[in-house]
Amino acid sequence: MNLIMTFNTTKCQEIFRNRFTGASGIPFHDFNSGKTINKTTVDPSDIALYSNARKDDILSFYYKSLLSFSEGLDAFSRKNYTWATIKLYYSVYFGLRSSLLCRNIVLVRANKHLYKFKIALGEQYDKPKEMTDHGGTIHTYVDLFQRTDFFCSNTLENMNAYFWLKNCREIVNYKDGVFHDPETIDIWDDIIEDITKFGIKKTLTYFVDEKDKYCFLPEYAVLAIPLNRILIVAQEVKNELSDQLQDSQIDWIKSILIDNLDSEYINKLLLSSD
Repeated sequence: MNLIMTFNTTKCQEIFRNRFTGASGIPFHDFNSGKTINKTTVDPSDIALYSNARKDDILSFYYKSLLSFSEGLDAFSRKNYTWATIKLYYSVYFGLRSSLLCRNIVLVRANKHLYKFKIALGEQYDKPKEMTDHGGTIHTYVDLFQRTDFFCSNTLENMNAYFWLKNCREIVNYKDGVFHDPETIDIWDDIIEDITKFGIKKTLTYFVDEKDKYCFLPEYAVLAIPLNRILIVAQEVKNELSDQLQDSQIDWIKSILIDNLDSEYINKLLLSSD
């Protein structure tokens, strides 16, 4: 017996798929498998549909970001440094997706073709610089908001902070020939030393209070960037939506973070009104 896992795509992706399903009834087939969608103009019906859908997707991507951050911090506490690096990167990636949607920027896929567009009249479906979901997301965000985004205000080892973190994930997950856990890897050494001295909650508080310093030091950035980034995304989501996380989600996140993060930050991440 073959079991096929079912899943729900994002709301905006579902609208995009329906928008470009032609007479054949096969999504994107009548548009050269998605290739000829490029430069199609966003019309009023698009705006009405995407404007509602993006709100659901903002919260969905935010929870993905929050859960990834929580699991990354938990993995670090268990000396699973490879998985911590991967999950913390994913927290930033999903957070960027949420941030883009907060600014009415949508990323959708038609087979091998990735598209970006703004929910506004006269805008066009356009291709980002890179066709992968991750590279396309980072390029789109940086190209649009590098002048105002804190994490684009400096570099790490001559790289944009988001691409630097992506590279860390690729090194530990793909490029390095072995997983080193439970032994540490060099990007975690100074963080571990500080946590040994001050404790994890106080160390993370330092990372927030002095983010200008810690987010752009390679010795600390693998944790300092995801922590500060998700606090920013939480505020963006709170400003954009009246919707809240589900009670089960809140309880689960609390159970993961309670021993590692100050309650002030946990409440912010849970979109508390307090």
